[in-house]
Amino acid sequence: MKNNVMHGQAMGEIIAGLARIDFFAGLDEKSLRALAERIHVRRIDTGQSLCRYKDESRDVFMILDGMAKATIFSPNGREVAFRDLRAGDSFGELAAIDPMPRSANVITQRPSLVAIMSAAEFLDFMRHHPRVSENIMRKLARWVRSLSERVYEFNAPVAVRICSEVMRLARESMISENIARLRPAPKHAEVAARVNTHREAVTRTFGDLKKAGIIKRQRGELLVTDVAGLARFLRALETDDP
Repeated sequence: MKNNVMHGQAMGEIIAGLARIDFFAGLDEKSLRALAERIHVRRIDTGQSLCRYKDESRDVFMILDGMAKATIFSPNGREVAFRDLRAGDSFGELAAIDPMPRSANVITQRPSLVAIMSAAEFLDFMRHHPRVSENIMRKLARWVRSLSERVYEFNAPVAVRICSEVMRLARESMISENIARLRPAPKHAEVAARVNTHREAVTRTFGDLKKAGIIKRQRGELLVTDVAGLARFLRALETDDP
């Protein structure tokens, strides 16, 4: 990790980045400046570990720019990727709120600008800013719902799991009412790791989606040209599941 970059010209960039963090949504500039005084900011190279599974650190991390990936390892040592973290995303709230070991490994996927806040500062800021507490409660509620969906999906056929993951990614990357652009295009091996299958199964399912006119790969991105059609395709798979 590199030294703190929060100085002079960088302050405006950092405050703008903090305003994009989900649970700081709605804070005024005065509150964001007060928040900036409580954090450390680092420029971090690709492939660096931000936290490790079962680590006992309690800091909260916020991605101001760049990208990271959260993974865990199965009992047989297989890496399972379950979350991409991009600018505006955060992690570490659980460790700050409930002083238990980390629930995942997080590694940068490209050079990143990361804000780091101690658990004590984070909890104190929550107490003095009810809007932040409400935003965090909503975020945790979304996590619970998402995990409930995943419990169902991991008992579903492979094609259902793959299409559900594509739908999840599409919803996060909508560019119009019925079109999503995934940039960069997810690698088949990465999708396989997310849904606990093998790359060949992803290639086969993506081929079916392409034949159905639902997805199209172009210039390093994956275009979901018919999100509603993807939903129908997924429902048909679920209906066919015995």
